Amino acid sequence: MMKLQLALDLVNIPEAIELIKEVEASIDVVEIGTPVVINEGLRAVKEVKQAFPNLRVLADLKIMDAAGYEVQQASEAGADIVTILAAAEDMSIQGAVKEAKARGKQIFS
Repeated sequence: MMKLQLALDLVNIPEAIELIKEVEASIDVVEIGTPVVINEGLRAVKEVKQAFPNLRVLADLKIMDAAGYEVQQASEAGADIVTILAAAEDMSIQGAVKEAKARGKQIFS
């Protein structure tokens, strides 16, 4: 089954929430893009998940190292899916997958 993902890259938190409201019924996943995380921190993930608990939230962190810790932090903020770079060391990828599995979350590469 195909899933429709809304990618949010150049918005702040209030703009993101308004945009999601407009398309909520039509999407399955909302991506909190790297620029949003850089500008707003994981607070963006937390606020979107609180506002839309039935949507899956993807935190596009593009993890390279400290993977287990970063997956933990993103998960605690409300992320259902976290991204890691495929170029990351095997140990980093393994750490991310281990932490995600322990929390019932997914890793995308």
